[in-house]
Amino acid sequence: MKTEPKVIVISGASSGIGFRIAQRLGREGNTVFAGARKDADIEHLSKMENVTGIRLEVTEPEDILALARRIESGPGRLDALINNAGMIGWGAVMERDLPYFQRVMDVNLNGAVRMTQSFYPLLRKSTSSPVIINMSSQGGTYAFPFWAPYHMSKWALEAFSNCLRRELQPFGIRVVVVQPGAIQSDAFKKGRSVFEQYKTDVHSDFHSRAVRLLQAAFENPARKEKDPELVVRDVLHAVYHKNSRLYYQPGRRIIPDLLAAKLPAKALDWFFRTFLREQ
Repeated sequence: MKTEPKVIVISGASSGIGFRIAQRLGREGNTVFAGARKDADIEHLSKMENVTGIRLEVTEPEDILALARRIESGPGRLDALINNAGMIGWGAVMERDLPYFQRVMDVNLNGAVRMTQSFYPLLRKSTSSPVIINMSSQGGTYAFPFWAPYHMSKWALEAFSNCLRRELQPFGIRVVVVQPGAIQSDAFKKGRSVFEQYKTDVHSDFHSRAVRLLQAAFENPARKEKDPELVVRDVLHAVYHKNSRLYYQPGRRIIPDLLAAKLPAKALDWFFRTFLREQ
């Protein structure tokens, strides 16, 4: 769908899915402000066509406000806000301290809240069906053991998105949720080394069961994961189409994601009890 160039902000664009979204949107002639934390990543982003790399840590209000002021004094409006910044969070509840939970929630949930509140005035100034796109996960629709921090943050992001959509409807601002499934992700690649250390360094009542379940995520062959281009495709559709879907689910796996989201709670409890039984 051909439209006039849009002004777009995307967080978490230093690599992976966020980088590819920023790159594609820039190539198509939009004005893209792409957030990253490291100088090298900011410089790399700024070398792309129509993309400006920006220092943007979503847990730092000063970074967000500085970007909002820059857009206010420049384009003067915002057509699409893509809340892509996120992190994984895993481990047994009894093994993780409260600051760990708080960090995951601050990035995955509170970051989106901060961004939305700060950029809302600029979205109101858009005349081209502005949209807020929140990058959630299939993990926002079910709950596996040993993934509590991640599931909590994504379930909360889903609730936030639903409430926000209904509040912003009268103002013509769309709210879209993207729920990637088994997509090749830098976050999981980076997490593998931490998981290898966890396997040898952590000892608890839950350790052996946690390792057995977490191996499916961290040691899953890449051939079973889908191309990130599926996410890029859905994000672009949401940006350009005023009648976009409310939810996009790129890269969904039938098993275990779909079953985990649809089976009765007692059936899932039985499955995990059986799967995690001491061997």
